[in-house]
Amino acid sequence: MKKYIVFSCTTVCVCILFFLLLDNDESIKGEEDINTSNLNLVENSPMDFTELKIEVLREGSGDESKREDTLVVNYVGTLRDGTKFDSSYDRGQPFEFTLGQNSVIQGWEQGMLGMRVDEKRKIEIPSVMGYGESGVSSIPGNSGLIFEVELLEIK
Repeated sequence: MKKYIVFSCTTVCVCILFFLLLDNDESIKGEEDINTSNLNLVENSPMDFTELKIEVLREGSGDESKREDTLVVNYVGTLRDGTKFDSSYDRGQPFEFTLGQNSVIQGWEQGMLGMRVDEKRKIEIPSVMGYGESGVSSIPGNSGLIFEVELLEIK
């Protein structure tokens, strides 16, 4: 008689998550060590993703943004299902912040490093680099976020 090993879907998911977490622990580095060309999207579940993904939608020009630069941006933020939760365009007011001061979510801190003026990026942010388990306002907990960001100025 043949013997079969049966794993539940939950067991397999826990194992995969365990190995992803092990890999992430080894790769956590300071912002200056992040190579944005190597960031990619890994599907974890229908509700979230586990790694930051950056896609350049339009090339910019000039110097690249770095820590301590003040960035002026326009953006649209959506949940994975396409629900818009925020937009500087809708307010008619660009958003300004300084990289490296942790005044924005980690997905923005890392996702906007190396941007050039007039560049437009799509940044897909896992919940752990966004608002985490608790969420905020109209963003439910454990939500992956998608931003289309346009860099208007580096001060």
